[in-house]
Amino acid sequence: MPQLTVPGLSARADVLTVTPDLAKEWLDRNVHNRPIRKNKVVNYARDMQAGNWALNGEAVKFAVDGVLLDGQHRLLAIVAAGIPVQMLVVTGLANNTQTTMDSGVKRTTGDAFSLEGQKNSQMLAAILKKAWMWEQGDHKFNASYTPTTAECAALLRQHPEIHRSLEVAIHVRGTFRAMPPSVTGVGHYILSKVAPDEAPWFFARVGDGAVSEPGHPILALRARVTNEALTGTSVHQHQRLAYLIRAWNAVRDGRPLARIQQGPKDPMPLPK
Repeated sequence: MPQLTVPGLSARADVLTVTPDLAKEWLDRNVHNRPIRKNKVVNYARDMQAGNWALNGEAVKFAVDGVLLDGQHRLLAIVAAGIPVQMLVVTGLANNTQTTMDSGVKRTTGDAFSLEGQKNSQMLAAILKKAWMWEQGDHKFNASYTPTTAECAALLRQHPEIHRSLEVAIHVRGTFRAMPPSVTGVGHYILSKVAPDEAPWFFARVGDGAVSEPGHPILALRARVTNEALTGTSVHQHQRLAYLIRAWNAVRDGRPLARIQQGPKDPMPLPK
C-alpha cells in the first residue's frame, strides 16, 4: 500500500481511500484484538452513510508483520455502510504497542459541544441523546445503540428550540432537584411540540409546585419523584419521563390525579 515515511520513526503513514472490499481484506488480518462492539459498528456506519465521518487523524494501525492492531470497528463500519471512506493508515508498528492504544479518556458528545462553546454542554448532550432516541421510536431509551456526536449536532441544527428546553431543565433543576434535568429537558422538547402555549405554565409549576387544588396532577408528580429521591429508590429514566407525560395528560384533560403509577415494564404513555 502507498505510505508516507514519518521522520524519526520506523512506522509509516498515509491517507487512503478504504473501500468495502479493501476493508474486508484488511479484516482478514484481524487475528488479535478485543471483542467487537456491534453498537459501535452501527453508529460509525450511520455517520459514514450520512457523510458525517471526518478524517480526524485517528488511524487504522498495522503491526510490522501486517497484523491489524487498531481499527476493526471502523473497517467493519465501512463494510456495513457499503461506501468508501478516507482513513489515515499507519503501518510498521511494533506488535506490543497494541496494549497502549485507546487508553486515553474518550471525548464525549458533551466534550465536543463544550469545545464548540456551548454552555451546559453535558446537560445539552444528555437531552439531545434522549430526544434523538425518542424520535427514533425508542421511547424507553433502551435500544442497543445511541446517537453519535454528529447525529446529536444535526438534531440541534434541525431543532434549535432544544436550547430553550435546556434552559427550562436548568430552571426546574434549580427549584426541584429531584427531577433529572435530562428528563425535564426532553419532556419539554416533546410536550412543547404538542401544545407550545401550555408547556411554559406546566413546567413552571413542575419546578415550583405552586398549585393548591387537592389531587392536582403536578402535586402527584412532585410527590412521586420526591419520595423516590428521599428513599433512594432506583428508577429508570424513562419512568420519570412517563410521570411527566401522565401528569401532563391529566392536566390537559382537566382531571385530578392522586397518585402516579408507572412500572419499568409498563407501556410508555404518549402525550395528548
